[in-house]
Amino acid sequence: GQFQVSPDFNEIPKFTGVTRARNYEIFRERLKQANMFDQSDDFVKASGKLAVICYREDIEAALRTPDFGGFQLLDIQDFPGQGTALVGILNDFMESKGLIAPEEWSQFCCEVVPLLKMGKYTWTNNENFTGNIEIAHYGKDDFKNAEVGWKVLNRKGETFTEGKFILSGIPRGKVEKIGEISFPLTEIKEAEKLQIVITIEGTKYKNGYDIWIYPDSIDTSIPDGIMVSERLDQITKKHLENGGRAIIIPDHKKLTHCIKGAFQTDFWCYPMFARAAINQGIEPAPGSLGFICNPDSPLFEHFPTEFHSNWQWWHLVKNCKPIILDETPADYKPLVQTIDNFARNHKLGMIFETKYGNGSALICAIDLLNLRDKPEARQLYYSILNYVKSDKFSPDEELGKDYLQQILP
Repeated sequence: GQFQVSPDFNEIPKFTGVTRARNYEIFRERLKQANMFDQSDDFVKASGKLAVICYREDIEAALRTPDFGGFQLLDIQDFPGQGTALVGILNDFMESKGLIAPEEWSQFCCEVVPLLKMGKYTWTNNENFTGNIEIAHYGKDDFKNAEVGWKVLNRKGETFTEGKFILSGIPRGKVEKIGEISFPLTEIKEAEKLQIVITIEGTKYKNGYDIWIYPDSIDTSIPDGIMVSERLDQITKKHLENGGRAIIIPDHKKLTHCIKGAFQTDFWCYPMFARAAINQGIEPAPGSLGFICNPDSPLFEHFPTEFHSNWQWWHLVKNCKPIILDETPADYKPLVQTIDNFARNHKLGMIFETKYGNGSALICAIDLLNLRDKPEARQLYYSILNYVKSDKFSPDEELGKDYLQQILP
């Protein structure tokens, strides 16, 4: 555990005793100097949602393990010492941060937890989904004549398919295998997110899992008038100067004005563990806290997403080098922005756009061109191509040619 969340500066006035939130005040000032204070509440929500996802995976990994003796979380409350460890689902005052409701947390962290074991989170519509339901049952009594139901819901909350298992009982004190579920995905023609909900009928125990379905065959040919390039070279510049549109996906081997990509949020406290790593001659962790985006942006018309990272982004963010955009105008915001830790406070662009001469460019720091064996990467690339060719692609800001030449190969 110990997945870091961005500092919530709304907590500062709550320190009314002998302790003052001097650390929070310092972090707030740093974020103001970095021109991102207006995003601070959104940083808390997005990094916190990802931290919950990571905590859940740790917890369920323990619960899935036969004969496992239990687990202890060091804490799910913020700890203001040791460099400041904002690793809580609860704040310093044992109050909820609003990241997840207690009832939802208890679905996967409880004495009885329905579990779904599956090979992956992202699927294509020429496959059959398959997964195995298990029940981690450490409650007081065996369940007699139990019924385990499962239902698949689409993004509108409509039932896609469902089924159930009728059992003579579910014994306590073990991880009980219930059965395999399988259903075809051929009905899904466009990118879709589904949720599989598992319930033990007649009890409070239930759990839900998100999966993402993408078309197996998708047209990623480059539209007329659009250039896709790995560098800001003379050919790309000329195309842009003449009013063209370009998608620049920088060659990661030549991209240096960046940090490394990571899925999970940073552990405990970046400066404390970065210092320890450097002292041991080890490269520090990337130090980021997930990302933030607008899921209603036309960029994501063909790529369902929340405002924060989730499992369909795993390969994408692991194979990303977020570009440092500290010198951009104060009000400039990337389309997809990696959240940095409170010590460094870089403005980090995963996907961002700019005017260039008479043309317009979209820069994507995800290594999409080398990830097209992954359905989620193909789908995001398809969504980007459709966005850039549309009338909705019209950047307001111009970052400057000299600046772009500094940060891009």
